[in-house]
Amino acid sequence: MPDLISHIAFSHITTRIFEFKSKSRFGIQSRILIYLGTILPDLLTRPIYIIFPETSDWIIPFHTPIGSLITCGLISLLFIPSFRLKAFFLISFGTVLHFFLDSFQRHLTGGNLFLFPFSWKRVEFGLVWSDQTILFIPLWLLLVIAVETIFFDIKKSRSNRDKLL
Repeated sequence: MPDLISHIAFSHITTRIFEFKSKSRFGIQSRILIYLGTILPDLLTRPIYIIFPETSDWIIPFHTPIGSLITCGLISLLFIPSFRLKAFFLISFGTVLHFFLDSFQRHLTGGNLFLFPFSWKRVEFGLVWSDQTILFIPLWLLLVIAVETIFFDIKKSRSNRDKLL
């Protein structure tokens, strides 16, 4: 659970900064799909791995970029044809954010299989243990509040400026 909160908070901050820099807006549907993408690899693997630990070798490919992209493609087929490509890219963007954040974790097994199925080499930066993410929840929440406060103030000042003009 703490890991999911970290992933969602990071994706929220990233999308807000991206919105500010590009001056484009993500609608609520787009945000939900990005949030889904950020937790998708964990949703696909953690419950099964916890309930059936002996299946880990079969479940691990779903927590890789290629496994997640295939899943993103399958999920995007649930949308109307005109929205499928956008849904695929939004969910995929969320999974990219997920794997970026996961790359900073340290694992007992030695990291993530980012190059699967081409390589079984595990990659990680190893800055924090995966169970230490609970310690960062207050920081993530403060960052979300700070980003929202900053962007709300900027948006408010822009609208006031536009009213004056």
